[in-house]
Amino acid sequence: MAGGSAQTLDESKIGLIPCLAFAVGTMVGGGVFALSGIAIDDAGPGAVVSYILAGAVMMLSALSFVAVASRARPGDSGYGPVGDLLGSAWRFVTMWSFYLNGLMILTFLLISFGQYLNQYFIGGLGPVAAALIAALALAALNFGPAERVGRAETYVVGLKIAILLFFVFWGVAEIGGAHFSPFAPHGPRSIVAASALLFTAYTGFNVVTNMASSVRRPERTVPIAVLGSVLISGVIYVGVILAMLASGIPHYGAQGISAAATTLMGGWAGYLMAFAACLSTLSGANASMLGASDLMLGLAAQGDMPALAGRTTRRGHPLASVLLITVVTMTLVLIGSVDAIVRLANVAALVAMLVVNAAAFRLARRGWPGRGIRLPGGVTLPVLAAVTCLAQFPSLGWKPTAEGIVLIGAGLALYRRRSRTAARLRERLG
Repeated sequence: MAGGSAQTLDESKIGLIPCLAFAVGTMVGGGVFALSGIAIDDAGPGAVVSYILAGAVMMLSALSFVAVASRARPGDSGYGPVGDLLGSAWRFVTMWSFYLNGLMILTFLLISFGQYLNQYFIGGLGPVAAALIAALALAALNFGPAERVGRAETYVVGLKIAILLFFVFWGVAEIGGAHFSPFAPHGPRSIVAASALLFTAYTGFNVVTNMASSVRRPERTVPIAVLGSVLISGVIYVGVILAMLASGIPHYGAQGISAAATTLMGGWAGYLMAFAACLSTLSGANASMLGASDLMLGLAAQGDMPALAGRTTRRGHPLASVLLITVVTMTLVLIGSVDAIVRLANVAALVAMLVVNAAAFRLARRGWPGRGIRLPGGVTLPVLAAVTCLAQFPSLGWKPTAEGIVLIGAGLALYRRRSRTAARLRERLG
């Protein structure tokens, strides 16, 4: 009976394909349908290089993630080894930073969904109202089991990738109409600045680590899903940019992919891409909500956050964490600026990855102990990853960087206070 129960529990978790779907679904959301047009407007054809640069920086840190997460103990999250290597406070900083990143990405994707829905399908609703309704719908879905959410995500991601590949193949066939000169109309710095903005497009891979507790065989599934999702998304991004450039239109904007599709294929294609954009941003928001919810559940289970934040339904499904995320993101939708939200998301992700790179550095200094993945070159890759992360901050601006650090510091202050309170309680009981 016990073996049967364990098997049933394992089957209720998420496998490799849904993990890839979650990560790719999060990346290929706003990263294509909201940021690609802005990237071309900012960097011209050099946006291709911007996406490649952002992907290369992310891949370096993803390798550190894989090396660290692959050493997680059975039943522990992918962030557990960070605590073992650097201390529990740094594990908290990593998880809290990615929680903030998840909230910001979720908000950005909901706003993008509302804009596409309002412009192409339901003009009378308004983008803000559409985003708020979508947030409530996703909350209702995430009150259920992770396996059900994962199955829905897999189907949606498969459909939107098929539509994007159709657009890419059509656009590449018309590449003769593209104008690649001047390659960087606003100068080489614009390419670097755009790559910093596009960092958000690749942060979706960490959603797999966020929800490691809901993943089947996480020690194997998480590393494969992380590396695979970054590579798949990078190829799609480059293909989409080339296809958009083939349209030859002078200005793209946030809904540029639909405008490019209309020019290349006709009005019906613009609506098809808008439909894919709605699916994509909604599925990405869904993945972000699940990942952020699992992070909060993990923080509560470790005692880093109040136990109330980890409260579940009678069937064990998340309750308080989803409610909290929904309230916060709906508030951000009402008062937030898209540009500020994207930059804050990048700051939070960069801080988290700097910590993970430091953990990988320590592993390398110890000779990569344990059964986890070993990176070649000793400390070279973790150091290079950390340097490239640090190099992104100047392009993000001092104000978003300062605001992001303040938010991370506020969480760390709460963690320290709870740790001191817990220590005093243990002294009284001991």
